[in-house]
Amino acid sequence: MSETPVSETVERETGAEAAGPSTTSPAPKRLGLKGYAKYLWLFIVLTVGSLWGVVTLYIIDYERMASILGSLEATTSPVVVIVLHTPAIAALVVLLWYDGWRGVANYLRTWVPRKKDLPWIPVLMGLMLLYIFVVRWLCQLFGIEVPPEPMSFVDGLVRFFELFYMEIGMIAIAIGWFGFFLPLMHRATGSRIGAGALTGLGIGIFIAPGYMLESFEQATAWTVYTAQLCVLGIGMALLLSKMKGNTLFFLLPFWVSASGSHFGLYIFMVETQYVQIALFTLLVFVLYFVLKAQGRGKLEPIHTFPEYLENEYTTRVGAPFPGKGDRSKELAAAKGKGPEPV
Repeated sequence: MSETPVSETVERETGAEAAGPSTTSPAPKRLGLKGYAKYLWLFIVLTVGSLWGVVTLYIIDYERMASILGSLEATTSPVVVIVLHTPAIAALVVLLWYDGWRGVANYLRTWVPRKKDLPWIPVLMGLMLLYIFVVRWLCQLFGIEVPPEPMSFVDGLVRFFELFYMEIGMIAIAIGWFGFFLPLMHRATGSRIGAGALTGLGIGIFIAPGYMLESFEQATAWTVYTAQLCVLGIGMALLLSKMKGNTLFFLLPFWVSASGSHFGLYIFMVETQYVQIALFTLLVFVLYFVLKAQGRGKLEPIHTFPEYLENEYTTRVGAPFPGKGDRSKELAAAKGKGPEPV
């Protein structure tokens, strides 16, 4: 897969106008984390650090912590709600630190899809609906246990909308891991595969306590689920670069794909996850070739944090509400005028 950072694309496109159309992509190039590592560490501390820290306290003295903060098993517990939302909270804290309220507003503007991207929403949601039924069919084909009867259409529709608040961490994952961490990993690695796999691994480490502490079987399921997340991350690196980083295109299809076990189509267990990984890997390859065909042999440039939030990039890609200002250039200019670091 070809790899091209946003900033490099600006230079390439300028030159491309003079040289004419080309079907070859330039060599991958990493922008690196110089000046941005502090945002990465803050995000890790606020997400993985806070969740693992809370779980550690419960391990040390569960009864005492439960009497103070409530049971970890209850999804209505304020502690559970807060830690599951830490990816979104951390991303917003980073944006405030980086560019104040302008940074937060610029991120919210990325959620507005371009007119030309709108047809992708029903296509992706319909594809994920087909995906969960194919998973059930493949499970039956390979003799993997599934519920005898799936949920009725009406009950399934009700459950689908219930999931939006039942899966309380879904929006936080969209904002934190795919709105901030993925484009930052694009900057760090210059690679869709590397950034996507690191994003999946990051989510896997974040949710690990919920698997590791329950049982040996759940610990085994965690490794498979993390592999599944890595494949998902690579697919999202491809898709979100095409969609100018709009995390709505992660959230809506994921909402559908997460519904399969809730609809009674299959049981979420290791054998089913193997089927899901194989099928989702196939879908990522299909997505790759579709996007490359649409780009006449080239993929869209990868979107990088923070450039994908800012005016230059969002104006160039035709965002309905372009970002305000170019904080990255402002910081670079200010640094250039300042004293040389000792």
